[in-house]
This record gives sequence, structure tokens and C-alpha cells, in this order.
Amino acid sequence: MFAFFQKWHRKIGIIVALFVIFLVISGIALNHSHTLKLNIHYIKNDWLLDLYQINPTKKPIGFNEANNWVTQIENRIYFNDIEVANDIDQLFGLILINDNFVIAMDGQLTLVSKQGEIIEHMTGADGVPAGMREIGISDEKNIIIKAAHGFYQVNLDELEWEEFDHLDAVWSKAKPLPNELEQSLLKKYRGTGLSMERVLLDLHSGRILGPWGVYLVDIAAILFLLLALSGSWMWWTKR
Repeated sequence: MFAFFQKWHRKIGIIVALFVIFLVISGIALNHSHTLKLNIHYIKNDWLLDLYQINPTKKPIGFNEANNWVTQIENRIYFNDIEVANDIDQLFGLILINDNFVIAMDGQLTLVSKQGEIIEHMTGADGVPAGMREIGISDEKNIIIKAAHGFYQVNLDELEWEEFDHLDAVWSKAKPLPNELEQSLLKKYRGTGLSMERVLLDLHSGRILGPWGVYLVDIAAILFLLLALSGSWMWWTKR
């Protein structure tokens, strides 16, 4: 009986040895994820990106002004090829005023330079009306917002909002993106959609292989248990 357990203890040990080494290394890496910056390093491998289905579910939405584009891909907003916001539900438009661009999205206005540098964020606390639907510019170069409860005008120099029943404006309208820009942004979107931390965590847990991967880790855990039990039994018997 002792020889039988010793034989299978060795076989199981060989099977799980590499798995144990990987779990130890990946576990240590995950414990120091912030130091190793695993959460801000992204996977570029197309096979892994396809495996995780890192692709937008909707076609990009774009607004053009003075040969500059603001684009929404899923919940991310890009000014030309620079990401300027994320976790955004809806993009409403882009206007040019005082040599800077104003991006309208989700109850906020973001002022950016021609180089894509964020100058200022304006939200409801700054008077941006709720229920925004469109953004435009008046003949007097004031920002016009069409919202759920009326029309609003603001002069950025004074940052004072006025409410009206109706206002005329040149409204920002969505346009088809140039193919070259669309492909470039889709590539950028995929390239920042899958962090090394997520992949390593899924490898560590087995979830990268779906339900079967989790079962594989469960089997490995059972083998660990058998090793512990058989090793303890052999030690006790030999003693």
C-alpha cells in the first residue's frame, strides 16, 4: 500500500509541478500589479484581442469641424487620434470657438486645444444644462445648447447661461468618418481594450479558457489536495 501511494504521489507531483510554478509566478505578479503597471500595459496580439472579442458593437460616430474630428467608439471619445474621455454614453457634437474646440457629451462640455490638450471640463455645476441634445454656434459666436427643456446660450468669456424658448444656430451634425481615420481609431481602441492584468488574472483563474478552464483549475486544486493527503499519510506511515 505504501509503495502504491508513493508511486501515484510522484506521478501527481510531476503533473502539477509546472502548474504550481505558474500559479506562484502569476500570483506574485498580480499582487504587485500596480508596481509592474500591468493595468496600464495593453495587449497588442490580434489573436488574444479576438479571443476577448475586443471590438466595438456599434459603428463609430463622428463630428467634423475645421478639418478636425471628434469620434465616439463605444464609451470612449477621441479628438482626432487622441483619447480625451471615457465612460461616455453619448457624444452630441463639436464646435470651434475662439481658436479652441468644444466637445459636447453626457451633460458636460470639454474645451480642447487644436493639439488635443484638454483645457477645461464644464459640467452641471458650471451651468451646463441637463438633457443635452444638440450643440451649435450662433452668429455672435456664442455656444447654443438644445436641451430637454429649452435652448441655452453661453458666452465662454463670462460663463453666464441664458435660457430661451428657441434659438437659431449652426448645429453640429454627425458625418461619416474618413476610412483612414476610422481604421486608425479602431486599431487604437482595440489596442487599449485589454490590459495585461486582466489576461494574467484570467490565466491565473483559468477563465481565459471559459468554463473548461475553471474546471481545469478545480481539477488542479483536487490534485493539490491529493498530494497533501498522500504526502501526509506516507509521512505518518513511515514515522
